[in-house]
Amino acid sequence: MFALERVCGGVTLLRMRGDAAELAAETGADGATVDFVFVEEGSFAYLDGADWVHLEAQFLVIPDGVKRRTRLISRWQAALVRLPRSAMEAFVPELPVGVVHVRERSLLDLSMQAFAVALLQHDKTATAIENYAIEQLLLEMGGAVLLDLLGQGRGQGSPRAVLRDRAMTVIAQQCADVELNPARVAREVQVSLRQLQTVFADIGMTVAGEIRRRRTRLAHALLTDSRYDVLTVDQIAERSGFGTTMSMRRALHEAYGSGPRELRSRRGELTPHSS
Repeated sequence: MFALERVCGGVTLLRMRGDAAELAAETGADGATVDFVFVEEGSFAYLDGADWVHLEAQFLVIPDGVKRRTRLISRWQAALVRLPRSAMEAFVPELPVGVVHVRERSLLDLSMQAFAVALLQHDKTATAIENYAIEQLLLEMGGAVLLDLLGQGRGQGSPRAVLRDRAMTVIAQQCADVELNPARVAREVQVSLRQLQTVFADIGMTVAGEIRRRRTRLAHALLTDSRYDVLTVDQIAERSGFGTTMSMRRALHEAYGSGPRELRSRRGELTPHSS
């Protein structure tokens, strides 16, 4: 097997090719990554429990990282973009469960694939600024692809569920804006605030509560990522959409039982009290 790799901050790019084989892939097995896999050539199957599942798509999203035995049935080539799960959780209301087979390619995922492959075709060492820019672009691309997939998958529910999911997507996209509030979400999805509050109440939620939850998850992702250690707690509060550091601190204590400084000092050890 031949492989090329490029690492830009918390993002890993891989392009691999080879002949028929069976692999026991354990990379990303800690569940801390979301893998975007682009099949360029060949036929694949992966072990799901006791059954082999043949891939019928050229693009897959694997929310818990590649960690399955895989059969490479013929000569093959694939590209992989591995992104931090915490970063992707800041883009969407929730990540998919299990492997997502994408059969209808979109401009977004095709562009992400082309960008990743182009980067791997060059062996020039990137500068610190280039690495940062590449990382941010791929994070934005990955988040946009997930939002696009989420919208396609949720358009088949009841009208009330579809409306709620549209609103949750708006919240996930714009929660970092301190000006985002329930009234603006209602305007974005073109319904009255009362109607929007009703569809959230159907599942025991509030619009304001979902905005706060998304901001809390974004703040947690920033605080537990060493790349953002240069930011003060006040700056983290601003970037995650909280009006004040005090409101962010209260939200973090409710969700994680810890304040911002403790989250930074105990990276990876703390988990939410509830999702």
